[in-house]
Amino acid sequence: MKRCLLFAVLAAAPFASAWAEEAAGYLEPGRSIKISSAEPGVLQEVRVTEGQEVRAGDILARLDTRVLELEAKIAEEEYTMLSRRLERLRELIAKKFASEDELIRAESDLKITRLRKERTEAQIERLTLRSPIDGVVTELRVDVAESVPGANSHVATVVQLKPMRVQLNLPVTEALRLSKGQEVTVHFPDFQETRPGVVDFISPVSTAVVNTVRVKVILPDPGMLPAGTKCHLATPGEPALTSKSTQP
Repeated sequence: MKRCLLFAVLAAAPFASAWAEEAAGYLEPGRSIKISSAEPGVLQEVRVTEGQEVRAGDILARLDTRVLELEAKIAEEEYTMLSRRLERLRELIAKKFASEDELIRAESDLKITRLRKERTEAQIERLTLRSPIDGVVTELRVDVAESVPGANSHVATVVQLKPMRVQLNLPVTEALRLSKGQEVTVHFPDFQETRPGVVDFISPVSTAVVNTVRVKVILPDPGMLPAGTKCHLATPGEPALTSKSTQP
């Protein structure tokens, strides 16, 4: 009987260790976005460097738009000229020196020119690569005067460092104790630090082999902890799910 019990304990030990290891996660950027070009072309300018902080909407780089910029200026000049012409026609109509047809044509010409100008500006914006988030530039793959080979070509990467997130695979019994929006504590043993987190997602399905559930935790303020740092999760009053103790 003792031999059977000992065998059962020894057989369960690797699974317990595996669970502890699975429960560990790594600190990840809140978002990591690959900035791509909508069209092929040549980079006219790069306004950022790797490691630079950027705000949402900041220009990272721009393809060659010089021809389009000239077209926009031409359209703007035409629009100004046609606006003046339209004003003059309205004055002449009031004096019966111009017809309604001339006025309609002038209004149509002005509208078409305005739309052409807006289209050119939209094309320029399409070739302007902006950061969609507040974050840090971690990668620049193309430099000034280099070619962007095709549409959806990866040009730069921007990551969000506040907030950040942790994804863990928890045993089902531990995951069932959690709920979305619950405040938890995330431990970083290599730095001997903890950070408050909020449960953001609990997968409704578990893995068939090791019977774990994927859980995502958001860290509103990760401080100076770098992405890639190993961590583990402990609910209030419960020990952390890891083979490495967090007790001093």
